[in-house]
Amino acid sequence: MARFPGRTQRRLNEVGALAALLVSGTVSASAFQLEARTEAQIYQIRAWRDASPGEPVLLPRRRIVQYLGINGYELVTGQDVGFESSLRVFADLGLPRGEAAKIDGMRAEDADLLYAFVRYGGNGFEGRLGRQLYVDTSDILAFDGLRVRYVSPLGLGAEVYGGLWVKGAGFLSSSVYQPDGTRESDARRLEQGVPGADPTLTALEPVYGAKLLLEDLKGVSASLGYRRALVEGKTDLERATLEARYGRGLGLSALAGVDFDVLKLRLAQARAQVRWDGEQLAVSAEAMRLSPVFSADSIWYWFAFAPRDEARVRVDFFPRGPLRYYVQGVGSLYHTELNSTLALAEAAKEPGGPPSQTVGGSAGASLRLGRFRSALDLSFRQGFGGSQLWADLTAGYGFGQGRFTLDGRLSAAHIDDGFNPLLAGNFFGAQVWASQALSRAARLSLVLEQNVNPFTRWDSKVFFLFDLKASL
Repeated sequence: MARFPGRTQRRLNEVGALAALLVSGTVSASAFQLEARTEAQIYQIRAWRDASPGEPVLLPRRRIVQYLGINGYELVTGQDVGFESSLRVFADLGLPRGEAAKIDGMRAEDADLLYAFVRYGGNGFEGRLGRQLYVDTSDILAFDGLRVRYVSPLGLGAEVYGGLWVKGAGFLSSSVYQPDGTRESDARRLEQGVPGADPTLTALEPVYGAKLLLEDLKGVSASLGYRRALVEGKTDLERATLEARYGRGLGLSALAGVDFDVLKLRLAQARAQVRWDGEQLAVSAEAMRLSPVFSADSIWYWFAFAPRDEARVRVDFFPRGPLRYYVQGVGSLYHTELNSTLALAEAAKEPGGPPSQTVGGSAGASLRLGRFRSALDLSFRQGFGGSQLWADLTAGYGFGQGRFTLDGRLSAAHIDDGFNPLLAGNFFGAQVWASQALSRAARLSLVLEQNVNPFTRWDSKVFFLFDLKASL
């Protein structure tokens, strides 16, 4: 295997040492699982310099990405003790390190530790220590630290967690889950003495939180939570959450969640859904408020906070036989909170101006006959931002008891974007995915994609994947 260049090779050595440490601690595990995926990606992205709307320039991307997951279970006989980990190593062969160093957040090659933690559970108690993901109605975050949770036999419990928020400038870290709205680092600007460069962008960010829990009390589960993050002693994020869920199999179920921004004293996220499930029919209604999660250091947090309210109604019909159907209606309201002293605010209120709402819907059907599968989806939206009409057809077949599978996809869209004239016209795409199982643990896949549209003209993509999964 070819060696990765420079910094990535040093990162690989660090990753190898970490993996060896994890493996050395699992020799007595009763269950051990190894998952690996290798991806070779060939595609293009549109360039904005030295290009014109009528003559787009596409920049080639050539990337190799390796994922490695090592999990161990029951490290102590008869005890729920284990660990889970996932590493990602990548190299962009089309991006020299010198050019990447000139762009904030861009890396030509590196390694990311997505998560790696040890866990223990038993008698209603669960603890996790290490890098871990945390998901609730507020956000998805990653932190290096400790999470402890206890639920009594009565269904009442509590949870506390704390550590350092994983940020792009940290050790084997990615910026995927850090608060939006700020750069990963100003190291380049600080070296050049650029006025206004911010040294706190790479500062450690402690985060902590707690929840009161109610679990499965006659079908009801709920939580009341609080979270706060600090940068150099100043609040970067402060949220309070309330979540509730009810369900007991077929019949009526419901869920609701609220995310309240304590720093600005306003509602940030909300979701409520009511659903009824029968043996051949399901009906659901949902209402949401969605808004981005920005760092308090971001100018967007203070001057561009514009949530979106949305309502959906959906009906699913699954009669006996190979066919399944659904139909859905959607309505959205985009809040455009403009400075009332600007002329733009008055122009937005004038009759005949751009609408702030959208209406639309979608419908589809799926078919499964033995080894053959297919689905057709149609969707339409009109209002804020223009109009969109999409049609998507997929089909696949498994040969030799599924050892070789072949899937295809055809997509067509007519878009009339009210803000970007380049996103107007007809867009077409086609994709073929061929996959061959080499053994029970290994599979080889090839994906070919071709897109034709006014934005990039002619856009080709090739993905090669090798998956390995072994249990010991």
